[in-house]
Parts: sequence; C-alpha cells; structure tokens
Amino acid sequence: MAIKILQGELEAYWEQGMEGLILFSFMPEGGKGLNDLITLQNGQLLTIFNADDSILWSGTISFIRRSDFWDRHKLDADIWSNEKQKGVSYADWMDWFWRKPPLKAKLAFEEQA
Repeated sequence: MAIKILQGELEAYWEQGMEGLILFSFMPEGGKGLNDLITLQNGQLLTIFNADDSILWSGTISFIRRSDFWDRHKLDADIWSNEKQKGVSYADWMDWFWRKPPLKAKLAFEEQA
C-alpha cells in the first residue's frame, strides 16, 4: 500500500442533530465540503502547525476514551467528544480543532486499494 500525504487544516465536524458532538477531522487543501472531509482514525500520522508554521504537535493518532468527569474544555461553545488523543489534554485537543482560523496540518496514512 502507498502512503498518502496531504496538506490541509484541522476541522471539528458537527451537524445539527449531533447535539454538540464533534468528530476530529482534516480538510485537505482545495477541499470543498463533506465529500472531501477526512475523519481522523487511529494509526494516521498527523502534524499540527502553529500560525508561525512551527510544529505544535506531531504523532500517530491514538484516540482513547475521555473521562466525562475529569476531561473538560474551556471553549465558549457547547461541544464535546467521547474521545481525545492519548498524551494530549482534552482541553488542548478540543482547542486546536475549534480554532478560527483553523490550524494548518499535514496528514499521512496508508491509502486503501
């Protein structure tokens, strides 16, 4: 299998009826909507960049269940997720995906045949 590498930005996907639940996603450069949106999955390699193009975080996606009691965010938004990235605080992970303008990122994964 070939490794596919995409440049793009982080996206916290949600829609009406999901009651604030978000999915951690990636929109490739030139993406134009839901058909191009990639939901992040365990095993993918993600690099997140600060506004100055320095690396904010880089690693392999490894989602774990968040603690409903301990894991909270401080965003002015009624959003939540059942999972978080292993080794990153829930508050930071949520903040990175909710930023406006979105943070730039690079995603690498095995392309299915």
